[in-house]
This record gives sequence, structure tokens and C-alpha cells, in this order.
Amino acid sequence: MGKRSLTKRILIYELNWLGDILFSFPLMRAIKEAYPDVYLACCVVPRYGDLLVNNPSVDEVLYLSDRRGVSSLLEKAAFVGRVRSRGFDACILLKPSKTKAMMARLAGIPERIGFAGKKSHITREVAVEEGATHRIDQLLRLVSHMDNAISDNMYVYHVPEKHLREAERLVERYGKPGNRLIAVNPGGNWDAKRWPAGNFADLARGLIRAFPDVNIMVTGAKKDVDLAARIVDDVGGERCFSVAGLTDLNLLAALFGMSDLVISADSGPLHLTSASGSDTIGLFGPTSEKVTGPRGKGRNVLISHEVGCRIPCYVEKCGKGHECMKAITVDEVLKVAKKMMGHEDR
Repeated sequence: MGKRSLTKRILIYELNWLGDILFSFPLMRAIKEAYPDVYLACCVVPRYGDLLVNNPSVDEVLYLSDRRGVSSLLEKAAFVGRVRSRGFDACILLKPSKTKAMMARLAGIPERIGFAGKKSHITREVAVEEGATHRIDQLLRLVSHMDNAISDNMYVYHVPEKHLREAERLVERYGKPGNRLIAVNPGGNWDAKRWPAGNFADLARGLIRAFPDVNIMVTGAKKDVDLAARIVDDVGGERCFSVAGLTDLNLLAALFGMSDLVISADSGPLHLTSASGSDTIGLFGPTSEKVTGPRGKGRNVLISHEVGCRIPCYVEKCGKGHECMKAITVDEVLKVAKKMMGHEDR
């Protein structure tokens, strides 16, 4: 795809997780900045559709679930038909997938771009860069052959105005009026990346003592409701409240955008808040900040410790009891948070 791509129609097969999808935003922006007339569609799992509906680089969002079985085969066959009717000239696969590459071929898409690996049905193969390369920079390699496809490799998330107003009402309902807002996100899809819940409670108490004008908001998905409630109960007082289970992606992004600081382990919400422009403290254990660190426009401070393990580490059962996360102390996170909030210990 060179300058003749100005009128092309491109389909992107998206990734399946919140943070990974946000990592693809600079790639889409790079395509649109190089070729403003390109029609750009994205295929994504339904649970993350809102991320792309609000992206100004995306012209159309198509949905394809990640379920398996007979019903999945029928869904994929119907999807191939819908894609064929749209007449795409090229597709980009953000991860190696023989199935999706074959679907693109069956849909009549002539140019199919993807990483080396499961390369069947790929027409343009891109080598994976070795070493600790950030996921954003790795994805940008997929469009490096395009003329003028340059990006600043930062992600930005645009929150609709109605969700900003809804976020304001939610904070007014639960928090003390007029206070600044610090969000803590104790959840995550992978237990090995979680910081102990008791640490979040101790941190929240320390922040409340340090700042009489601060509300602490505990965030989380529906599965984190009990976890967030335990933290709020442990902290006590009117300046700590939970919104776990009460938010969709847009409302959560709006709440993060209102926050003066967000503290979270490496997770989708950490990247959502960074993409929303807020300051973050990222707690990293088994994952590498060089590979999956936040790339938003706010201040992003990362805390991690070397414990003698190879990082990134994807071992499900840790023989060291997740020492990498437990090595991060409440006192050091509190010290960084105080500094970022304009209060340094004497």
C-alpha cells in the first residue's frame, strides 16, 4: 500500500483485550494521518466495541465473538459474507491467526498483512522485532511500509460528553463534594499481576490522612464488586467509595479522566486511564513496563522491583508466591502518590 492507497478500504482484525486494543490506536491514527480518505473498519469482540465506536480514526465497527464450537463456525461463515459484500482491498491482522487470515481470503480481500508465525493466507509478512519492544511499536511495524505512516506512538481515548456528565453525577452521589479524586483499581484479569487488596486499603488510608481534600474511588468490573467492598469497609469513612460494577467502558474512562491520579497494577484499566489523559502510578510485577507500560499524555510513573526472575514472566503457578508484586510496598507507593499530588514528606 503506497500513495495509491488513498481510496482503499482497509479492515483491521483487532485484538481481544482492553489494553491491547488501546495499543492499536496509534496504528489506526497513523493510517488515517497518512491517507485521510482511507475507509477504515475494525473487527472486534462485542464486549470492547465501545472503544472503537468512539475512535475518530475508525469508520465502521464489525463484531465477531471469540466463542468456539459449531455456532462459532456459523458466525464466521456469516461474517465472511458480510465482509465480502463490503469490498475491502486490504486487511491487517494484529496477531497471527490462520483462521482470520483464511476468512479474509475467503472474503476476497486481496492484500493480507500480518506478523510472521501463522502465516498461511498472508500476502505481506512482517517480522516481529526481537527484544523488549513495546506492543505499540511492534504493531506500528505492520504499517511501516506505507508512505508517510508515522505516529507519535501514544494512545488517546475520546470520551463522549454524555458520559462525562454521568461521571460527574456519580462522583457527586458517592464522594464528598468539592474534593479532589484519586482512583485505585485493585482488579485485573490475571491474578499474578494483582497487588494485595490489603495494600490498597492501607494506601487509601494513608492518602486520606495526607490529603483532607481527597476522595478515594475504588474501581472494578462486576467480578470485583466484593473485592472493592472489602477495601472500602477496611478503610471506613465517607471519603472512600466503590463504583465497581457500576460502570461501562465509557463511564469508567470518564471517571478516570476526572481523577487527579489513578493507581493500578498493569491492566486494561491502567491503560484506559492513561489514554484518557490522567496521571497514573503503574505497579508492575511479572510484566515488563518496556513492553506494556502506559503511553498516555499524562504523567506515568511505574514502580517495580527486580526479584531475580526473568521478566516478562507468564508462569501461572508462581513458586515464589508472586514476590514481584509483594515487593512493592505501601510506603513507596504512598510516597510517589504524595509527590504527584503536590505533597512531599519532609
